Amino acid sequence: MIGRLLFDGKASAFENMAVDESLLRHACAPVLRIYGWQEACVSIGYFQKNSVVPGSTPFVRRYTGGGLVEHGRDLTYTLVLPADHPLTLAGTLPSYRSIHNAVAAALGEAGTNCRLATAQPKKDHASCFLKPVPADVLDPSGNKLAGAAQRRTRQGCLHQGSILVPGTIPKNLPNFLAKHLAQELQLEWKAGVQTDEEINLGKKLLQERYSTRDWNFSR
Repeated sequence: MIGRLLFDGKASAFENMAVDESLLRHACAPVLRIYGWQEACVSIGYFQKNSVVPGSTPFVRRYTGGGLVEHGRDLTYTLVLPADHPLTLAGTLPSYRSIHNAVAAALGEAGTNCRLATAQPKKDHASCFLKPVPADVLDPSGNKLAGAAQRRTRQGCLHQGSILVPGTIPKNLPNFLAKHLAQELQLEWKAGVQTDEEINLGKKLLQERYSTRDWNFSR
């Protein structure tokens, strides 16, 4: 199987979320997108209230659930799988665990000792990285290094992940991530770009959804 690998540059929070949803809506083969942020900001889960955002911090509401994630120092990636992919059909926890096995392997190759969480969180918290859930990636002390959230539609599965390690992200981590996800998914990545259809829908979603107050302050 061939998947498409997108190494995108930095974009606004609104643009990044619009691109991710557009990729989901056009899902016909696996897509891995690794990208950055133009400014420090946070993303909040689809079901969260905007009141969880600290102060006047710029934020965007994701299409996926989960908790608040701080962006700017993290390595952010999106994995899109079509509706008939085995991990889409497997459900949230099995697919989450499979993908995070690859994330943990990539971190390990980059020199970061880590493991997957097995226990339920001891307490609730609005911040994703302060609420480890089963199959999240943890350091030996139990601190969360990587988390993610998913959404399934008729088109497929959208997995939005964030990796945050002490200090700076290792320069080779994006390549290690792509490598180990390819092994986990049993496919080969081919470097690509967004199609015209994906670009056009992304622009539409940016204008009509992700940059609007109605979307971001809807709860």
